[in-house]
Amino acid sequence: MTTIDRYVLREYLKVFLVLIVGVIAIFVVVNFFEMTDKIADHKPSPMAIVRYYAWMTPYLLSILMPIAELLACFFSIGEMNRRLEILALKASGIDIWRVFAPILLLGLFNVGVGIFLNWELVPKGRLKAAEIKAKEIEKRKDMPSRQFARNLSFFGEGNRLYFFRYINSKENRAQGISVFVFDTTGHVRERLDAMVGTYSGGKWTLESVLHRIFKGEDEVLRKYAKYVDTLMKETPAQFLKPLGDSLMTTPELLRRIDFLDKAGLVNYEERTELAIRFLFPLMNFIILLIGLPLAVFSSTRGGNRAFSFGSALFLAFFYWGALQSARAFGETGKLNPWIAASIPNLLFLLIAIPLLLKMHR
Repeated sequence: MTTIDRYVLREYLKVFLVLIVGVIAIFVVVNFFEMTDKIADHKPSPMAIVRYYAWMTPYLLSILMPIAELLACFFSIGEMNRRLEILALKASGIDIWRVFAPILLLGLFNVGVGIFLNWELVPKGRLKAAEIKAKEIEKRKDMPSRQFARNLSFFGEGNRLYFFRYINSKENRAQGISVFVFDTTGHVRERLDAMVGTYSGGKWTLESVLHRIFKGEDEVLRKYAKYVDTLMKETPAQFLKPLGDSLMTTPELLRRIDFLDKAGLVNYEERTELAIRFLFPLMNFIILLIGLPLAVFSSTRGGNRAFSFGSALFLAFFYWGALQSARAFGETGKLNPWIAASIPNLLFLLIAIPLLLKMHR
């Protein structure tokens, strides 16, 4: 790295590191005041609160890093431009993008950091934080769960995949049940389909059952009016516990998608979650393609820090809205999950192109 590279990177990093700590701290403070009623009612230990926010940190870092990068562009590069340092570098014959090369490389590094965090740390941290909040802060006996759900899939003991068209823990009843039993190689060796299932006395009783046993190319079909599944250990409440796609580690999510594929079940939600985990971190680089030109333009035209902060918040809310809309299209199968998850990034690239062309003139 040249002296200029080190100087530009140092000026940017000084602001970026302060801002990433600052935006996380702001989120924590706001969230803490939102929980003050629960804290006053249940009086959790201070260490429980500290541990809750410590486990939330990887998630906060992953989603707030692009905002910190954008603000760092405005406050560091903008300040350099006000001091005419950018103009002096351009006048000496250095291309503007060569000046920004260290920052762009840092953005690529942060893309890797985001993917690394999403691999295991973010889902594990969110799950652990949810447990601490439920059991130690809100003093619940267990994590809160839904009372009913539709189109629910669940991985149980013994390499079993359950699918319920409808399940209700209050009534201890389920409808449209399919149970897939996998061998160690990941192939389906048994399948049970039942119209209705009821849970009573620690056992599941299934009605109108079709039981298929697969032996190589052969299939053995058995029919039962009623069938007690002694291997179905989970209660309706356990099936409804909130271990959703976002709380699974990426290896767990990949295994789930693989099992659902082999079982022939719809997995749009799982594939959309997987795509977002890999494509959202790209914003750590794409946001720089917008932030660097805007920092130069706003500081040249006398823009102040309030304008810079407002612009960053507007872009953040715009991206988050686009991401949630794209997620809905992916999860419902209206768009390929990877295409849906790419839409916000493509929108920001379209915003960046005219800014890049204008700055390079």
